[in-house]
Amino acid sequence: MKLRIKFCGGCNPIINRSKLVKAIKDELGRAVNFEIVEQQADVGLIVGGCPVCCVNLSQIEDQARHWVVVGGYLLDHKQIPVDQLPQKVTEKLLEKGGDKSC
Repeated sequence: MKLRIKFCGGCNPIINRSKLVKAIKDELGRAVNFEIVEQQADVGLIVGGCPVCCVNLSQIEDQARHWVVVGGYLLDHKQIPVDQLPQKVTEKLLEKGGDKSC
C-alpha cells in the first residue's frame, strides 16, 4: 500500500502528532507492507493537531485516491478516545487503501 502523510502547521495541537503517526506506522506495518510516498498514494492521512484541522485538502487531494482525516481526537469528524486513535486510524487506512502491498 502506498501512503501519503500530510501534517497540519502545528499551531494549536491537542495531540502529539508525531507520536500518533509512529503508533499508526507500527500498527499498519503489522498488517500490511506499505511505503510513504508524495504522489499517487492509495490512501492519504491528514494529521491535524486540533479539531480545526486546517490542512487545505484542495491543494493535495490529487496526491492520494482516498483520504483519512485526523483532527485532534476526531477521525473523519467522529470523536475517538485518544487511546484508541492509532488503532482506529489504522483500520480506516486499511479500509480505504485496500490491502495492496508496496
